[in-house]
Parts: sequence; C-alpha cells; structure tokens
Amino acid sequence: MKRLLLLFTLASAVGCSNDDPAESKADAGPSCTFPLGWGHLSDKGDFTPFASGDDAEITLGFQGFRYIQSVLKLDEVKATSATHSARIVVEGQAPYSLSDTPVKVADQGGTLYSEEVLVFFNDLPIADIVGKSAEITINAKAGGCLGTTKTTVTLRDDLNCVQQEDGGLVCDKPDGGP
Repeated sequence: MKRLLLLFTLASAVGCSNDDPAESKADAGPSCTFPLGWGHLSDKGDFTPFASGDDAEITLGFQGFRYIQSVLKLDEVKATSATHSARIVVEGQAPYSLSDTPVKVADQGGTLYSEEVLVFFNDLPIADIVGKSAEITINAKAGGCLGTTKTTVTLRDDLNCVQQEDGGLVCDKPDGGP
C-alpha cells in the first residue's frame, strides 16, 4: 500500500510532458520577471512609489475622465517600450480591468521609467469612490519579461470641480477659495 501511494505521489509530481517544446514555451508566458514600481516622479527625477495605505489623488481631466496620474519604474530589464494592464478593486464596487496599453520607457541612470500612466475610474460615480480603498494590481510586459506590483491606496479628490456647459472646468481649492 505504501509503495502504491509513493508511486502515485511520484507520478503526480512528474506530470505530463508536452512533445512540442515550442507549444510548451508559448503556454508558459514570459520567461523572466523584473521588479516593477508604480508611483510618481518628482521634477528632479526622484521616484516615489505608492505604498499600501497611501492616499492617491484622483485627477479630473479633459472631458470628465477621472484617473490617478503616475509612472512605472522597470528595474533589471532592457526595453524601449512596454505594455501595461491593471486590475482595480475599489471597496464596495465590482472589480474591473484596464487592457494592455502601450507606453514608451526611457533610461534614466540605469533604470527605466515610463511616460505618464493613467489608472482610470471613469465608470464609477465619484461620490462612490472618494475615501474608499482601491487595490490596484499593475502588470507590465517589457523586453519579453513581466513585472507585477500590487498596492492598496485610498482614493481622494482634493478639488471640488464642476464641468461647465461650454466644456470648461471650474475648481475650488481644498481651503474653499477659488
């Protein structure tokens, strides 16, 4: 009985092999990974990643688009472009995803940084997301490799803005002034 159990365990561990190595490789996805950061670049070029529990400002953009403005930091990979996708779970809302979006990357002192990356919240009423936590998982593919980062931030909106009929936007500062 012990021998049968041992044989079954070994057979399960070995699993089936695929006779076509190209097919196996295609199913495996990227063969390497790299560290991925998601955050902001200062005017001086310093990167500050979002950390779990941080506040993330929602920007109200052109035509009412709502997003977190950010960049990606790609370490230990060589590339001139990347694609990124996101899975977003806002507290009390159904999860949703943002599709693969191409983005240019540039080397700054041996580290790659993306151009602006926008994480959108367009389909959710602003009143239902401000002050809520959002778990954001970002995947980036670059140079044949994959990077992933996951952070939970609290969504905030510091400006009280009203879309005007002419397409303009009027915002009050957090202190109540114009």
